[in-house]
Amino acid sequence: MKKIFIILLCMITLNANATEMCARNDTVVIPLDATISAVETNRFFNEIEYIWGIVFSYGAVYGSGTCLSKKEIMMYSDWNGTNKLVGYEWSLDATASDELIGSQGYYMNANVNPDIPDSEKSDYERRYCFGKITHPMSTPWVFQIESNVTQCKNDCVSNVSWNFVRNINQRDRMFNTIGTVPPWSE
Repeated sequence: MKKIFIILLCMITLNANATEMCARNDTVVIPLDATISAVETNRFFNEIEYIWGIVFSYGAVYGSGTCLSKKEIMMYSDWNGTNKLVGYEWSLDATASDELIGSQGYYMNANVNPDIPDSEKSDYERRYCFGKITHPMSTPWVFQIESNVTQCKNDCVSNVSWNFVRNINQRDRMFNTIGTVPPWSE
């Protein structure tokens, strides 16, 4: 009887420790730390496919870039088009999806579309560069920089990867938006 009591007592007093973290069933948890710097030579980007990536000590982070017009931004957010888009403090709503990857030129071909008045064509210029993380998790689109149509097309993905490597606030901003885009339906 003493042996059974001792065995039960040992089983009851064993502790299990874990980190404070919530995860869904069958979910892989990957710690991302914005304070860990990346080496600039571990950065790559592809301007043709609008993808970028950076290798950190804890693994690789991949993402995408896109150029959007004022009209598109207003469609995917509550931005009214009058106030200035401020750097890393602004992102599109979760409704903006991967279909936006690699957008460039003019929205709705406004530069050659006769139905759009010349006075409104500037609102259709895709000159606002946005970036997002696509791996290991997905984030909403985060505003990067405003330029002109040609510069956005040629430099957007490079700017996104550069900001991610060099700017801890940019990494922190993007890491903090993880989980705000539900990949599941509920």
